[in-house]
Order: sequence, then C-alpha cells, then structure tokens
Amino acid sequence: MSFIACEDIFEKNIEDETVVMVSPQDNYQTESVTHTFWWEEVDGALKYNLQIASPSFDNVQYLLLDTNLTKTKFQQTLSPGDFQWRVKAYNGSSETEYTTYSIRIDSTADLSSQQVVLISPSNNSASNIYEQTFSWYEIYNASDYRFEIRTPDWEGELAFNPEIIEGNTLNMSLSDGFYIWGVQAQNSISASGFTTRSIIIDTEAPTQPTLITPAYNTTFSDSLIAFEWERGVNSGSSIKDSLYIASDSLFNNIKIAVYISDTTYSWTATQTGTYYWKVRSFDLAGNIGIYSEKSMFKYE
Repeated sequence: MSFIACEDIFEKNIEDETVVMVSPQDNYQTESVTHTFWWEEVDGALKYNLQIASPSFDNVQYLLLDTNLTKTKFQQTLSPGDFQWRVKAYNGSSETEYTTYSIRIDSTADLSSQQVVLISPSNNSASNIYEQTFSWYEIYNASDYRFEIRTPDWEGELAFNPEIIEGNTLNMSLSDGFYIWGVQAQNSISASGFTTRSIIIDTEAPTQPTLITPAYNTTFSDSLIAFEWERGVNSGSSIKDSLYIASDSLFNNIKIAVYISDTTYSWTATQTGTYYWKVRSFDLAGNIGIYSEKSMFKYE
C-alpha cells in the first residue's frame, strides 16, 4: 500500500508559471553599484532562488550570489563589470524555469550616487549584549568609510566621535539606550550619503506582571473566561507575555500556554475543576522577567 503526501495533493504545480522581473530592467547600464533585485510574486511558490554571475551564465567566471529567499526583493552591491541575474520560483513539488536579465556596472570615482549596504546588526534590532559588531559591504571605489552613531535618532547627539574605517567592520561597546548608526563611503573627490539602521541596547529584564482578573478563587459558570494583567513601566525594547493555565498548582499539567503581545486573553474551559494561572514577560532584546504571583479560579 502506498500513501500520497498531503502537499502532493494540495500544492499547486508551478512548472508553467514565469517569474516576472521588475527591477533592474534587462540590459540595464549604470554607474550605481548597489541595486535592489526585485521580481513579482508567483502564486503557489514557497521560495525563490536568486543567482548573480559574471559575466554571464553561459560563461561563468565567478558566481557572486546563490541564495534562497521567501521575499521578492534582495539588495546587493556589485563592482564594475557585466553581470546576469536570474530567478526561479519553487515549492515542495515543482519549480519554474529561470528568468534571466543582464546588467552592466560602469566604473566611476564619483560616490555621490552610491549607497552603502549594511549587513549587521539588522534594522530595528534589539540586543542585551553591550559589545556589538557593525558591518557593511565595501564599495570598490571607496578609500574609507565614515561611521557615526547617534541617540536617540539620527537628528540626535553623537553617542561617540565619528570613526574613519578603512575596512568594513567596527566593534563598539554601547550602554542601554536607543541608537541610530550610519555608514558613509568616501574617497578623495566625493562621498555617498549615509545609510542608517536603528538598534536598541536593553539589558534590563521586564518587571513582574500583576494579575488583575480573574481574581483569586473566583468561580465561573460560563466556560468562556477572560484574563487580564498589567505590566510595569517599560523603557526598553518591546515586550510580549506568556500566559500559562494549569489544572494543578505546580503547573505540571498545563492546559494552555500562549505567547501574546496583548495583556488580555480569552480561554474556553472544556472541563469543570480548579485552575491556576500565571504570566511571565519577555522582551525583544532577549531578557526574561520573573513569573507573576500565581492565581486560582474555578469552573463549575
């Protein structure tokens, strides 16, 4: 006896679909070295394979990029030369043919129209580690890079004196706070604009939640039970909570555990009995708070 996997039954066959390229256009010629490669979404696709080769896929001298993506945009910095980029869509059982476009990057010493592509930390990141490594892709005609970090935003004060870096990485120790960091490529005749990203350094754990309802030893006749709690003052990264409901005071028999951004939740009890609940907070930086006091209610 043989079995057919569910995905083989329900997953769309995309072999006859075509990946439609959006940008850069085919045979595009430019002095800009940083580009966002963009294509239209294919219905039924789970991922996309993006490749960039030089000078062409029929005569590959080097493969610059071979990556699988769930999104339909990818930013990449190139050096002067001829390139081809191609994309195919795929799912668990089928794939499209590649769609291939060409692009030529002309050499120029002028950096004013160039853009530095930042690597890490990611934008809008939060961390509970003081020591951070900042990195970016190099631009071929840049002699060095100007690194600035400001607080709490790009219009704010410099957190440190600007750094001039000949490479593409910088290690820096930050204290708790909100920061915007930026990198500018420069040479003897020109400079690019700054490319910026934000980061939060947050080493403080969230405060202990306070349970509001149901109050201790409340008895319910309706199976739909509403829970509410409150958090303390938060001056760091965003917070989510874990709500635990159990049928024993030691929480060995957990009925439900949910991870939510709200401070309210509704749960439907399926059996009468005594239940216990508690809440714990987690923040985006990875800090974990202590559990609330546990509370008890009954459903009869």
